[in-house]
Amino acid sequence: MESSKKYDVLIVGCGPSGAILANLLNAKGHKVAIFDRDVDIFHAPRAMMMDMESCRIVNRMGLYQRLMKEDAVPFHCHRFVSAKHKLLMEVNISGVGVEHDYEPVMFHQPAFEAMLREDFKKGPGVEAFLGYEVLSIDGEGAEATLIARNLETGEEVSFSGQYLVGADGGASTCRKYINANRVDLNYSRDWIVMDLIIHDREWWNNFREGSAFTCEPNAAVVVVKGVHGHIRMDFEQPSAEAALAFTEEDAHRLIAEYIDVDSKHIEIIRRQPYKFYAGMPDQWRKGRVFLAGDAAHQTSPFAGQGLNMGIRDAANLSIKLDMVLKGMVSDAFLDTYQEERWENCAHMINGATKRGLMLSTSSKREILARNLSFLIGRVSSKLAYFMTENMSNMAPYKDGLIGKSHPLSGARFFPPTLRNSHGDKLVIDELIGDRFAIISRGPVQGQGVEWLQTELGGICLTIGSDIEDSRGVLTKYFQSHNADVILLRPDFYVFDAGQGANEICLSLRSQLSKYGFGSRG
Repeated sequence: MESSKKYDVLIVGCGPSGAILANLLNAKGHKVAIFDRDVDIFHAPRAMMMDMESCRIVNRMGLYQRLMKEDAVPFHCHRFVSAKHKLLMEVNISGVGVEHDYEPVMFHQPAFEAMLREDFKKGPGVEAFLGYEVLSIDGEGAEATLIARNLETGEEVSFSGQYLVGADGGASTCRKYINANRVDLNYSRDWIVMDLIIHDREWWNNFREGSAFTCEPNAAVVVVKGVHGHIRMDFEQPSAEAALAFTEEDAHRLIAEYIDVDSKHIEIIRRQPYKFYAGMPDQWRKGRVFLAGDAAHQTSPFAGQGLNMGIRDAANLSIKLDMVLKGMVSDAFLDTYQEERWENCAHMINGATKRGLMLSTSSKREILARNLSFLIGRVSSKLAYFMTENMSNMAPYKDGLIGKSHPLSGARFFPPTLRNSHGDKLVIDELIGDRFAIISRGPVQGQGVEWLQTELGGICLTIGSDIEDSRGVLTKYFQSHNADVILLRPDFYVFDAGQGANEICLSLRSQLSKYGFGSRG
């Protein structure tokens, strides 16, 4: 066996969640190795939608505009239809008057993964061990260790790192190592998953954008238009046996019910039975080993949140690993990763399950209630938007690194596009960068504010001098939440808010001091 190769962080799984984490850590100057059995990127998109928060994270990585050039389109329209294809309700976020700086997109996952791997070459660089099977891991010693086999040569190689993250999917080797209890979240059903490429360009261009959910008792259907001629079709099955018995002839018969194009122009690039399951292990950490992405949580397909939860895992964990690896805080700080992400993901998964069970219910009472809600949604596009948004919204963090003195504590912060002191239009992220930030309605000062800037490397932005709120949207946001000051974390979540910037900064210092900040190095 080859002698051990040393890194800061080892990542098992080179899908989007693992690759994003690798690039985020690499951008902070850390030495990263990433492993995957497969050399090539999977040919069919398994995830298709990035929500607004994911787009914000991807934009910070410099990938959003690259993706939007050819490999993604805005995702505005979402439809619910009956078994007879009658429209029950349509949600179109472009027509509801809700302002967002980042809009959800339909994207081509293989192209996105290629961009992520291309960025491995930037900065210190990420070393990718593709075509390597991970044989064993251990996170109990002074370092995390991993033994992997080169599938081409058969050679076994040992690796070590300060930490190891398992982003290795639903059948995670790393999750088996942690050996946690499974928490079921009330969804386990059999489906047929199909990916199609439509070669009739005229038909493709005329086919409605977005997604459609067919409401049919115990037989929901999901149809989503992606990019590059790709359409995803998911068909709920009554049993695992029915899913296994599903033939190509069955596939073409069902496709014909939804897609009126000559079958010679349809290429089925994937057709397989799949059990959608909702659940999570109750522990995401064992020693120096952590879980992220599908290894940490699995969900039903109804909110399109599988990948999005993984992207948020990567953003959250990268910030905390960075602070620990730089000696700013102790190893115990990494426990806040699960404290924040676990409940957040559970809330999202339960919302997706609630939506899915509503679509395929066979209860007459529930069907009546569902149809009544659709009737209300047809009256107002804004009502339709908020009905679906409330069913799948992301809960704020309740524990972890949050201040808890204001209702905004732990919430996501999505400010509008603003202008800087020179009048240039920009998203506030471009001013903040990867830092803690005070945003205030007036000048701020005090020992805590000085600490934020000098010791933590944070930034202070004042509305009216550093940023121009010409439309008044940001000022209105502050007024509606009775706040003069908001302290943001580097992952766009609110640490705390209120009237006194100095007190809020001192509260952050107090929390970080519990993890050794200011007493290390």
